[in-house]
Amino acid sequence: MPVSFRPYDADYHFLAVRDFLSETYGAFGRTLNWRIERWNYTRYFVAPMRGPKGVRTPTPEESRQAIRAWESLVGVWQSGDGRVEAAVCPEEPWAGQSAFLHRRPGREDLLVPMLDFAEATLFDPETRRLVLWIYDDDVPFIRILEARGYKKLLIQVEWDSEFVIDEPPAPNLPHGYSIRSMADVNDIERRRKVLGLAFGHPDPLDWTTAFAYEELQRAPDYRPELDLSVAAPEGEYIACCIAWYDERNRIGILEPVGSIRLGFGREVVMEAVRRVAGLGATSVWVGSAMRFYRVIGFVPRYSAHYWAKEIP
Repeated sequence: MPVSFRPYDADYHFLAVRDFLSETYGAFGRTLNWRIERWNYTRYFVAPMRGPKGVRTPTPEESRQAIRAWESLVGVWQSGDGRVEAAVCPEEPWAGQSAFLHRRPGREDLLVPMLDFAEATLFDPETRRLVLWIYDDDVPFIRILEARGYKKLLIQVEWDSEFVIDEPPAPNLPHGYSIRSMADVNDIERRRKVLGLAFGHPDPLDWTTAFAYEELQRAPDYRPELDLSVAAPEGEYIACCIAWYDERNRIGILEPVGSIRLGFGREVVMEAVRRVAGLGATSVWVGSAMRFYRVIGFVPRYSAHYWAKEIP
């Protein structure tokens, strides 16, 4: 069946691409494209949180502009019956960071037009460079990149790590501490504060805005009962985690995870494991191989590097 390029249509393509990503996870039998959490998180949190390039604390209107800007940079390839066969997108609401190319198994024929689109749309206008994120064992893609003059960047390696759910671990919180979800108490102020502090931003101007967090809560796959925090006896949140659940593939995914007190990151992650296990998950994934995750039982599975090319 013929395949044609389609500019991104938010009303149709968000869910169509989400379903495509879930389907291709199962078809590949592993992570090769994005999983559904990254698609949700990018559109509904990263874009409104970042705002237009160079803006430190975006207003709600600037966040809306960033969402529209991100959507303008997405390309989709569909078959005649409307099935998504491939998609290209950035993770930031502007060109010049990294481009991500997603395809169905057997559709390596679309990699060249996908690269043509990325090179024309997503390169950095200042450095004239395009950066792509590629799994190290994606041999068909790497061969095409090498033929087109891309070079592997060795300065940074990314990992996907898996926690296989055998028996969900028991809670181990000290007396006076508790797990709260946003379904229990939708406290956006405390939630955005702990997220900012956990990622090294003591200045409230650097925390995500309330508008961006409210936008995140509108994501189709966001579940408030899986948006978790550890509350200290004095009421402050000291660790946080959002778990996402892909029902089709019975996997949980963590994005993001943060902690500002030693030991409580494990507790919020294990609560997320217990909750997605209760939904039917057999494993949980996180995009990291930090020692913290390895110590609590995650195993690095797949590595990826960035590839770059100067665009004439």
